[in-house]
Amino acid sequence: MGEALWWFLIAAIFLAAEFGHRAFYALFVGLGAIVAAVLAVAGVGVLIQIPAFVVAAVLGLFFLRPSLVKAMSAGQYRLTSGIAGHVGQEAVVAEDTGDGAHPGRIRLDGELWKAVSQDGKCIPAGTVVMILELQNTTFIVQDLPNLGLAPLELPEDT
Repeated sequence: MGEALWWFLIAAIFLAAEFGHRAFYALFVGLGAIVAAVLAVAGVGVLIQIPAFVVAAVLGLFFLRPSLVKAMSAGQYRLTSGIAGHVGQEAVVAEDTGDGAHPGRIRLDGELWKAVSQDGKCIPAGTVVMILELQNTTFIVQDLPNLGLAPLELPEDT
């Protein structure tokens, strides 16, 4: 039974690591360790557990991972990371934003990013906008409906 605990510990470590990056490599190593742990609980010897671990991990990596990555990269389960993950969020215009010839800046997570308005009209500083899309390193934004509130005052950068 001691071998099973080691396999479950290995599985837990690799499955926890998978939550940090979602590359789907550690996932299959963890699943291979679970296969080996089940064999250990069933009383199968270590000389069978280790090859079963390797075979399960390798088969998962080569046969299941490509389908999983493809499924997660399309449709509603699409993985977005980095700055592209901000599409759909709100930001505040820091510098008047216009069309492609007159880009401005929005403040997002404490950083300034280049932005242009969707319709090419000027959006004044302090306006809350919705990020519609990302093209290269420029956000396409649209001002949100005015709810009767005054524009936001942004603190000066130090």
